[in-house]
Amino acid sequence: MVKTILIAIVIFLIIFPVFILFKYSISDRDSIVTGGKYPEPFWPFNPNLKMFQSLLVRNDFLQSGMVSLEVGFLTVIFCLILGVPTAYALTRYRIPGTGVLLFFLLSIRLFPDISAVIPVAEQFFKRPLSYLPPVVLVSLAHTLLALPYAIYIAKGVFESIPKDLEEQSQVLGASKAYSFLRILTPLALPGLGAAAIYTFLLSWNEFVFAYFILFQGTDTTLPVYLLRILTWSPQKNFIAAISLLMCIPVIIFTFAVQRYMRTGLTAGAVK
Repeated sequence: MVKTILIAIVIFLIIFPVFILFKYSISDRDSIVTGGKYPEPFWPFNPNLKMFQSLLVRNDFLQSGMVSLEVGFLTVIFCLILGVPTAYALTRYRIPGTGVLLFFLLSIRLFPDISAVIPVAEQFFKRPLSYLPPVVLVSLAHTLLALPYAIYIAKGVFESIPKDLEEQSQVLGASKAYSFLRILTPLALPGLGAAAIYTFLLSWNEFVFAYFILFQGTDTTLPVYLLRILTWSPQKNFIAAISLLMCIPVIIFTFAVQRYMRTGLTAGAVK
């Protein structure tokens, strides 16, 4: 009985905020601007999709969404390209001070982002990095934030894969590069998929670095766009609609990566 109650409470705490967002996003003006004459209704008087329709025809919102997608995908690519080989080397080779190195990698995330954004942004604005597109600069900044976690997750994945598979493939004539790319990497896909989801989510929600690097330009990520919208105090239904639309790409990306995570459970195990 107690277990059922606890599960119900957890489900309620998860679903209720989503319900509130959805409720406001489809609310009409009379349902949210009551003037104190009556309390806000539990369900809108005249639910509609006007806020979604108005957002999907706004070029600035769509452009910000495309910038966020570009930054998110580039961050995932950079983290996997840099993090996976690093994790493999830390796992398979005897490197002095591996524990200390991992500690310092993770300790980077112990400092608040605001303490690092000024020196990082200052370096990005200097040559030769200043020649790179702003989207790439934001992706590199997000890579600095997500890379330690990507390395740590990938290292745990490679440690769970028996070294015998790699040795047997090399006995059969496969090179180390072939074993890494064609045997170990497919087996590591479930864990690497989890790292990719975490990296994309971090980049999608990150605000501080995106704000300081993009504040001079017209292109912004969605969190920065949301800040600009808040400066003119829009109604709650407009903010709720933006928040719900921001959740959709993350959900789609998560489900897409999970498909490859399931595939990776058996891929690469047979030569």
